[in-house]
Parts: sequence; C-alpha cells; structure tokens
Amino acid sequence: GVVSGSLFVLSPTVQAADTEYSFGGFVKADAMFSQSSDAQRSGGNDFLVPSTVSVAGGDKGDVVFDSHAKHSRLFFKTATMTDAGEVKSYIEMDFNQTATENVSNQSSNGLRHAFISWKNSENSSILAGQTWSTFFNVGALPEAVDFVGPTSGTIFIRQTQLRYTQTMGNGSLMVAAENPSVSLWDNAGISKSTLDDSGMPDLVARYDGSAGDLKYSAAAMVRQINYNDGTNDDSQVGVGVTVSGKYSFSNGDDLKFMLSQGQLGRYIALNTFADGSVDTDGDIDLITSMGGFVAYRHMWSEKLRSTVSYAFSEADNSDSLSASGTATKSVNNANINLMYSPTKKLTFGAEYLMAQREVESGADGDLTRLQFTSKWAF
Repeated sequence: GVVSGSLFVLSPTVQAADTEYSFGGFVKADAMFSQSSDAQRSGGNDFLVPSTVSVAGGDKGDVVFDSHAKHSRLFFKTATMTDAGEVKSYIEMDFNQTATENVSNQSSNGLRHAFISWKNSENSSILAGQTWSTFFNVGALPEAVDFVGPTSGTIFIRQTQLRYTQTMGNGSLMVAAENPSVSLWDNAGISKSTLDDSGMPDLVARYDGSAGDLKYSAAAMVRQINYNDGTNDDSQVGVGVTVSGKYSFSNGDDLKFMLSQGQLGRYIALNTFADGSVDTDGDIDLITSMGGFVAYRHMWSEKLRSTVSYAFSEADNSDSLSASGTATKSVNNANINLMYSPTKKLTFGAEYLMAQREVESGADGDLTRLQFTSKWAF
C-alpha cells in the first residue's frame, strides 16, 4: 500500500506525482527431513551451512523433521525522475531469524537490502547502501529448494557499499568500496574470531559481458586483513578473483558455473574458512581458499524442470594450525531437485541434498536432506 495525498491505495505499483511506488515479495514454506553422520544434531537446520556439518563421528543420527516459513520475503521500491536523472530506492526484508518453536513460531525480521541508485548519466549509475556484494554475480546462482543451493562453492554475501557502474560495449564495468570484516584462526586452529580492525574498505572491480548464448562475469578484489589484540598486531593484503556465468541452450536448458580463489574468508561457503591464522608471534599467515560449482537445469516441459548441481571448496590452511584443530579443510554438496509451476509465480518443489565436511585432523562427516517447498511470488 502507498499514501498519495490523502488517499490510501492498495496496489503493487502506484504512480504518485513524479515517484512510482511498488512492492512485492513471496511466501515460502519449507519442510525437510535431515540426517547427520553423528548422533548429535548439527546446526544448519533451516538451510545448509557447510561449517556446521558434524564431524564428531559415531553412529548415524536419527532422521529429524523441521518446517518453517521464515524465508518468506517482502520488498518495497521507488523510482523518481528528477532533473539530475532517475533515482531509485529499494528495501527488502525476510524473517530468517531464530523462531520460538515451543510457543508461537515467531521469527524476527531482518534487513536484506537497503540502497539507493542514481542514474547520473545515460551510461552510468551510482549505488549506495546494502545489497549483494559486487564480487558476487547473483545471476549465476541456480534454482534450488535450499535457501542457497550450491552453498559449499558459491560466493554469497550482502553488505554496505558504494558502487559505480559504467556501460562498456555490450557489458558493464563496476567498481566498488565495500564494508570489511576479517575472520582469523588462533594458532591451534581451535577458535575462529571475527574482527573489525580494517582501516580500508574491500575494493572490488567486476565486468559483466556476453558472447552469443553465454553471459559471464569476472571480478577481482583487494582486502586489508588486520589483527590487533592490544599486544600484537599485523596487517596483510588479501586478494580474490572469481569468474561465473550462464550458458543458455536452444531447448530452454541452461548451465551455470562459478570458480573463485584467494583470501576469500566470509565471501565463500558462508564463512566456512578464515582469512588467515595468527601464529605464536602474533603474525598473520594468510589462508588461500578456492571453490566453485556447476549446475545444469533441464526443462521437462513449460511447467516442470530439474536442476542438478555440485559445489565444493577447500582451504590451504596455514602450517601453524594444529593437525588436531577444528579448522575446516574442505566441504562439498550435491543437489538434485524437481520444480513444478502450474502458473508462473506458483512453485512446488522437492530436493535431495548430500553434503560433506572434512577438518584438518582428518575427521569428516556428512549430512543428507530431503526438502520440500511451496512458494507464491506476488
């Protein structure tokens, strides 16, 4: 709904003076049966979080059932034509927080996106606010029932940033300064801390282009990785690169992919790996991680489709990490689903997921999940 003068109008899109207001979102309900390789229930019960896959060993755990609707989503946006060019705004939230399952199943809402975009010329624009990192090509993410899908190998992060976009040929160049955050292991690989000591933003450059039926994206990033505990301090420069894209076939099928490497830390696999470890002298040993995914979608008909995907990532952890530590060495997951849409915005789906995790000590574990979803977009 919007307020225009003294009139309250309920409509998905409304024109008021020089500003157009619109809203939308979706309602999504999920139900899943999960089984861990350990009798103790691991985390990641609402969606796959690779770092929480249990490696404790022991007997196979019982199948556990969970259901929720917390991934439902709302957005509101505006577009205003001014004498300086078009200005847009966008704000979006979901309810992906802990629910009080024993009483009301009430989940807290959380901010996903909040940004403004100014088209300052015919071929360029400036964005300020929180949205998908410029380092992440969200268009390469395949359709999945799980909240993310190829979680173990994808770049996936939203954060506050200032971004400039310039059209170049049949593509676009983006440069951005984004909010920094660093995660570091201690020298025993036991405790991973999140620090906010960086004195400069993460700097990202990305180019999106196309060649025939291929749409692609390539990005590079430079980061400052700082550590200061009051006694010891160190600063290192981290870098990262990623390439991704989508190839569309004439029959409606498509192939999506991503490959990334560098001091990726929180950028890949939902922060499964750290940016480095702090040795006994207080110096930072940088950790290089790499990973990616490939996903193929087949259209059985106009209303029925399936996606099969495989994702992985691994870290070249520092020698200073103890072999008995809990630092994750590698994660992977494979998904296959069947999605049915009787009409364009209504979807029912089922997906089978298998995930594995190994830590530096050699301990490993797995998680299997059968998940069902119902989604109505409006």
